[in-house]
Amino acid sequence: MNDSSAISQRLQQLAKHSPNLKLIVRFYETILPLLETADLHVQPVDLDAEQAKEKLAKGFPLLQNVALTLDYGEAHRIMIKLCGALEQAADSGLNTFKKLKRALEEEKIDIVELMAHVIVNDQESVLSLALPLGIDGGRVRTLTSYVLRSALYAWRRQLSPLIEEAAWNKPCCPICGAMPAFAELQGHHLQKHLRCNRCGADWPARRVHCLYCGNENHRTLGVLFEDARHDTARLEICEQCKGYIKVIVTFSPTPPEQLPILDLETIYLNYIAEERGYWMNGLRL
Repeated sequence: MNDSSAISQRLQQLAKHSPNLKLIVRFYETILPLLETADLHVQPVDLDAEQAKEKLAKGFPLLQNVALTLDYGEAHRIMIKLCGALEQAADSGLNTFKKLKRALEEEKIDIVELMAHVIVNDQESVLSLALPLGIDGGRVRTLTSYVLRSALYAWRRQLSPLIEEAAWNKPCCPICGAMPAFAELQGHHLQKHLRCNRCGADWPARRVHCLYCGNENHRTLGVLFEDARHDTARLEICEQCKGYIKVIVTFSPTPPEQLPILDLETIYLNYIAEERGYWMNGLRL
């Protein structure tokens, strides 16, 4: 079974067992086939190992403030195509994309500016572009991230070797700056790694440590389980900042293409955490 078939099967199972996620599953089922052959003609980032080490030491993700080359005309075309496909889904929850499609066709949104903001995870700037047009900024950011996925994956493949030996303690991806979707305890030794949904990055993290506030006091760090699934997935929580992160036990790192699906399959953990007053970014961010 190829990756596309495996992902499609997992989405169908998810919609079957979690009817409340049908809208999100429909979103993925609509866009993923259209992105399989997307080619944004990405050029490598001009960044060597020494420059990367210095940048990470200063706390800057590698894609921040560097020249990025891709085919924005092709990205514009793909984004309009995706909006049209989502509009055809004919669900009121997806009607945002009708407005976005019109704004893109009429060039009321500068695709280069939009993508520059999304690449470095500048959410406020994306919202400022979308708000005057009456468009949901969160949906715009999500869709743009998926259009950019092949570019972000290409840059991650190039830059991943440069983060292997780096000391990185920021609560975001060292490559693209997005917040990690979850942590994985990998291999026989259950080494803790953080995973980025946007670019697919994988980087090590301290085992007993709050990602958000740096708390290492085991008395104010805890674990929450969902009773039936505590053997493979759980929540790590911090009473100091009220932050949480999902943690998944896995022998091998999850392939980047499957990270969004695994994040969706474990969304029940997000609900548990937020019902109990914990937040993915902690209260201090």
